[in-house]
Amino acid sequence: MTRRADGRSVPAMFQTIAIGFDDSASAHDALALARALADDDTRLVVVCAHPTGGLTARVMPPEHGAADEEDATARLAAARALLDGRAGVEYVAQEATSAAAGLHAVAEDRDADLIVVGSSHRGRMGRILPGTTAAQVLHAAPCAVAVAPAGLHNAEVVRLKTIGVAFDGSAEAVQALAGAAALARARDAQLRVIAVIEPVTQTFGWAGAWMYPEFRDDAVQAVQTDIDRALADLPQGTQAEVRIIDGMAATELLRASERLDLLVMGSRSFGPVGRLLVGSVAARVAGSCACPLIVFPRGG
Repeated sequence: MTRRADGRSVPAMFQTIAIGFDDSASAHDALALARALADDDTRLVVVCAHPTGGLTARVMPPEHGAADEEDATARLAAARALLDGRAGVEYVAQEATSAAAGLHAVAEDRDADLIVVGSSHRGRMGRILPGTTAAQVLHAAPCAVAVAPAGLHNAEVVRLKTIGVAFDGSAEAVQALAGAAALARARDAQLRVIAVIEPVTQTFGWAGAWMYPEFRDDAVQAVQTDIDRALADLPQGTQAEVRIIDGMAATELLRASERLDLLVMGSRSFGPVGRLLVGSVAARVAGSCACPLIVFPRGG
């Protein structure tokens, strides 16, 4: 249970959180985000992957985990020191072919409902690069995935007071809205629903430009109806600020992330129910999001 500022207790949003940790800066970012998302009784599972040996151990790049089990155990000691005094924490040195594979395996075995990773070991601030652990974890994860932006662990307090959710009327967006609303209730945060209306010229080319005003009015009305319907299905008293924006979805969501403490999205890529397979928009947003991001899987 989580106790809000008004004294009311609400159910824990996440029962078990698996955290990718190798004592790098991005791993410290992940740990900081996990602590902010965890409730008092949330179980934390801190995972450091190490290779299975042989050729894999010799060629695995540093961002894919520790060199061996002894190295992984030593790195986990740093997480233990940071979480000193917290109950319900498990530290796992996981043998795997990659850090992502190790995280997936532990998350499935412990029935985690969230995996938390840092954005990247390389590249620009907060940027997820193809092939890095964060990018690999986002594909085929057995539960929701949260990505911490670079430098988050340097914040004195990780605020979760303004929570945004991307909404396009799909079943995945409705599901993401429910998750974002639950987090907002637990943290006594403001909920912001963000819908992006893309130009009709993206579908019809220049020939569609002349009918854009009429198309936009219809699109706004349709998405507003979908939002009202989805909000009505949430617990009584749920309130949200609605922002309907013109532009390209990924670009506008990235801009919006600069004014949020957390952004929530649903996965639109097809795949097994409960598995996270990110589509192009979610992948781009994950790659440059200015705030922490949570992506929920289909049917998760």
